[in-house]
Amino acid sequence: TSDLKLSGTGRAFYSLLNEVIREDEMRGDIMQHAAVLTRAINDLCVAGRHVQEQIVFPNHSCVYRGTVLPKQHIPFFCVGRKYRAPMFLATSFQKSTADVFSQRAWDACDGVHAAVIWIVHVNPAGRNDHKLLCKHANLIQSTKFPGEMEYLFVPYSVFTVRMVHLSPDPTYMTPHIIHIEAAVDNKMESQSLHLAPWC
Repeated sequence: TSDLKLSGTGRAFYSLLNEVIREDEMRGDIMQHAAVLTRAINDLCVAGRHVQEQIVFPNHSCVYRGTVLPKQHIPFFCVGRKYRAPMFLATSFQKSTADVFSQRAWDACDGVHAAVIWIVHVNPAGRNDHKLLCKHANLIQSTKFPGEMEYLFVPYSVFTVRMVHLSPDPTYMTPHIIHIEAAVDNKMESQSLHLAPWC
């Protein structure tokens, strides 16, 4: 899976791929390979999504992501800001899975960065109306966690910050909570939005 560590790097595959995508201007030739791989991942994930019967919608119309966030990037995520996330964003239907990833990321950085739980809201009308279903969130049902499902948002997906709860002590036990809303269709959004410095 994408969570497996690559030998010689000590890092997970998804982490390396996202780093290349985030820093595309500094990566030169390697970005061409990452673009091909990204397109392949997206094509495989999107296959069959046009069939209404295959739609699986998250409870409460939201999914969860657990990460860390360097303190200098926290002000970027202010309420009302609309931005593009220049990387794949894996999210879980279960908050408990996001908690695991937040703890893992916080431990890996020795607590230098703030732990964050992202609550990603999708349009609730998408449950019954295919036109309002998020077009760039791909359902992944085969994950490292048995019975787990996730939405994988493609690179440069658009989000709007809905609410921010900053913790006075942002460890994995008491993380910052950031609510963001996923756009229904990236193609309908401005190409000149800010790029998130971290996700």
